[in-house]
Amino acid sequence: MPKFSVRGIWQRWREAYPKNGTKADEGITVFTGVPTMYTRLIQAHEAMDAELKAASAYAAQQLRLMMCGSSALPVPVMQQWETITGHRLLERYGMTEFVMAISNPFRGERKAGTVGKPFPGVEVKIVTEDDSKSDMMVVGELCIRSPSLFKEYWKLPEVTRESFTNDGFFKTGDAGTVDKDGYYIILGRTSADIMKVGGYKLSALEIESILLEHPSVEECCVLGLPDKDYGEIVCAIVVPDVEAKRKQEEEKRPAISLEELCSGAKHKLAPYKLPTRLFVWDSLPRNAMGKVNKKELKKVLASDQQI
Repeated sequence: MPKFSVRGIWQRWREAYPKNGTKADEGITVFTGVPTMYTRLIQAHEAMDAELKAASAYAAQQLRLMMCGSSALPVPVMQQWETITGHRLLERYGMTEFVMAISNPFRGERKAGTVGKPFPGVEVKIVTEDDSKSDMMVVGELCIRSPSLFKEYWKLPEVTRESFTNDGFFKTGDAGTVDKDGYYIILGRTSADIMKVGGYKLSALEIESILLEHPSVEECCVLGLPDKDYGEIVCAIVVPDVEAKRKQEEEKRPAISLEELCSGAKHKLAPYKLPTRLFVWDSLPRNAMGKVNKKELKKVLASDQQI
């Protein structure tokens, strides 16, 4: 397909795998997408009538494998997709500089919120700020050494030099940790997704995942804004779901308040992780890959006199 189309993808699957027909010769067997794509596909499925829902879910179930990458997959999205299609999305981790390096298994436990374990031949370490190897569950920068690792950035020797550790590991710029089972967890870009709030290092991705569990939240983005007392404060930008927007119009009130948002999250997040600033928007600005540019958003919000 020339570009991502929610309607086109559901239609393609239904044509390839008709519920009461014969499988098409050109029926695809593998689908991979970014989290935003799956969110849009879920929203479209919810808007279908009962017959079309059943036909669409059946068609999606026939694929051999569905994967997700590019950015962190919120657990609620993973669970919704599995409920609809029966597919537990396979999350994995890679970059242009080394292709794929870490993945949940094709056969075996696919742990929600993780990107799995290193491929054979791939070495991974988490380096803390003092450049030491970390122990389990310590947060630091994810560094990769792999047979598929690139040699250098073209005509950028200084950038190349700064991108590698002394022992040849590539510095990914992603913050991560590893759980007791050896599954790696990506906490976000060190430059955009790790917030320093009152002496604590917080993962924006972790907070986003919890906020997305609120029934009135369709999408959200969490980032740190400058604060003279705490260094940064936790700010949430929320896109309310259709029902919340309808109530907003009918009752002439905000679709969701900061108090409502935090009340649903306080049982899973420590008090210092809860947002203290909330913006309710109609949509989140995203690039062609479905990612929100948090650096740019932070600049825009930080320069706003209302902050």
